[in-house]
Amino acid sequence: MPREVNSVMRRLLSLFVITSLVFTVGICGADVVINEIMYHPSADGDDDLQWIELYNPGVEDIDIGGWILANHPLMGFSKSRDLIFPEGTIVPAGGYLLLVNDLDDSKDHDGEYFAGHWTVPAGVQVLDYGQDYPQLSLGQEGDDLHLSADGQKDVDVMWYGDGGEIGSGAAPGVPQGYSLGRNPNGHDTDDPATDFIQFAHPTPGASNQSAPVTQRSTWSKIKLLFR
Repeated sequence: MPREVNSVMRRLLSLFVITSLVFTVGICGADVVINEIMYHPSADGDDDLQWIELYNPGVEDIDIGGWILANHPLMGFSKSRDLIFPEGTIVPAGGYLLLVNDLDDSKDHDGEYFAGHWTVPAGVQVLDYGQDYPQLSLGQEGDDLHLSADGQKDVDVMWYGDGGEIGSGAAPGVPQGYSLGRNPNGHDTDDPATDFIQFAHPTPGASNQSAPVTQRSTWSKIKLLFR
């Protein structure tokens, strides 16, 4: 083989290896994202039917035990309604974790509860965060959601409608009964205005491109801790 061709092949092989390593590290280092939310489920402002879907786009499970979800910028400051995930809470690789405000109507027994309206794929863990007061509640005019591993820096953040405490650049507001989700599924450019669109057929615990899910999961009811 001519020396020049051999040299070119070695350079191409080196470039392929470097590119593969960068791609692999990038995927393995992927973080959990706030993937889909239902913030405006009813006309009367009842938040029992609100839910938040987290998604792990990476190839490794991520333990989010001790992480915080809040609807205000954290920066070291917490509020009583902030959610702290129990130790050992896992978002599986390529999978979902669903947070619901009232899973089975045990919060206020008013007939409005998550399991009465939606189904999720089997195996998806569902955490009920609405049993204790005060609780996280998503604003119907707009709000901001922050996911943090340490209470200082956001792992992910999204804001919608009037933008809550962040303001401009928000994801669009949606009509009653629609969800707000990343498109395509898991897409994150740190620009909610372009990352999120409205979905007439919400898909809690499933890809935002999926058809409506008909298989009911085995519910896992775990209370979240609150600050």
